[in-house]
Amino acid sequence: MSIKEFFGSSEEKISLETIINIRWIAIFGQIFAICFVYYYLKFNFEVLWCGALVIVSVVINSYLEFKKSKIGELNNLSATFNIFYDLVQLALLLFLTGGLTNPFSILIIVPTTIATTFLSRNSSFFIAAVSIILCSVLALFNFPLPGPDGETLKTPKYYLLGMWLSTTIGIIFLGNYAYQLARSNRKRSKALEGLEKTLSNEQTLSSVGSLAAAAVHELGTPLATISLVSGELKKQLSEKKEFKEDIELLISQADRCRLILKNIGTDPKQEDDFLQRVSLKNLLNEIVFSNERKHDKKIIIIDKLEHEPLKINKQIEITYALRSLIDNSIKFSKSEIKIFIEKNNNDLSIIITDDGPGFDDEILKKIGEPYIKSVSVDKTKLGLGLGLFISKNLLERTKAKIIFENKKNGLGAVVKIIWRYEDLIN
Repeated sequence: MSIKEFFGSSEEKISLETIINIRWIAIFGQIFAICFVYYYLKFNFEVLWCGALVIVSVVINSYLEFKKSKIGELNNLSATFNIFYDLVQLALLLFLTGGLTNPFSILIIVPTTIATTFLSRNSSFFIAAVSIILCSVLALFNFPLPGPDGETLKTPKYYLLGMWLSTTIGIIFLGNYAYQLARSNRKRSKALEGLEKTLSNEQTLSSVGSLAAAAVHELGTPLATISLVSGELKKQLSEKKEFKEDIELLISQADRCRLILKNIGTDPKQEDDFLQRVSLKNLLNEIVFSNERKHDKKIIIIDKLEHEPLKINKQIEITYALRSLIDNSIKFSKSEIKIFIEKNNNDLSIIITDDGPGFDDEILKKIGEPYIKSVSVDKTKLGLGLGLFISKNLLERTKAKIIFENKKNGLGAVVKIIWRYEDLIN
């Protein structure tokens, strides 16, 4: 196995410019600390060796400044080696200035935190392991911590042990915390990418539908002209056999085109209106009837606005989210799903209920996270998280409020979607 294969690849990309900027901050901090302690506090320590280590970093970083435009983003292996170098350089500075007794020894945690945020798991473990090893070495071997008037500050062994223990725990705890946080963000980013892709596909389909309707309208006039002229030519040239077959072929092909256009759509204005304005009941009926999942569940739509028909702007986000939520209810219900359409003052709401097992308490606490798993009645594992996450985010884009809960008797899930009416018609 090669080194590159061992460290693997990272889903996150870290730019060389980011590494360079972080290193410049570290370099300026190191220069300030060295100058302050040596010239202002007048502590005696290995200042020349410390200065040499800083100069090496300055040279490396200056070289990378010239290369950053060509390199751009670093692969996982290159980023690992860069962070490894920064870790070793910091450890050598600490070795020359008191080891773990140096107040700045806490900074040895930083490389691990950066690694676990951006790099692969193996790279993160490698940097964390090296950090802990270097901490152990610095606790046992180091130049004395400089003090005033050339004094050497003595540190009790128990205090040194405590410093080693706290630094090691800090590396493990903060490294794990940063890793889990970065992992969660990556999952959320993936889910959002899926959301954007879904929306893009829906918008493409909608655009194709509108384009088809427009094409029917625009092609209808020239096609009618072709049919009319062909008919006149047939009358005038009916006695000439050399033209008769060609004219009949032209007429038949024109009729065929008319039939094709008729199948695509006949009234672009109606199609456009269908795409833009719709009642909630018609929208729900469309979603229910177009559901591709075969099922024997009974779906009842109860419209409490039948005497007050309201049309809303048909939005891709609403259509997709409702389809996903209804499909989810079909998965988990025993036999029946009820969908209520209600209006309370200026609020318009859709309530989806089913007679399934309801939401598990743990799921209710984490609802809307990208990757939750649940188990249905027949113990078949079905992914809930991504679908609910996408639906929730889509509906929130339309300024909806979404509430997930269980029925009072505990038998069945309830999803409430509430909008201000103005947000749906504007």
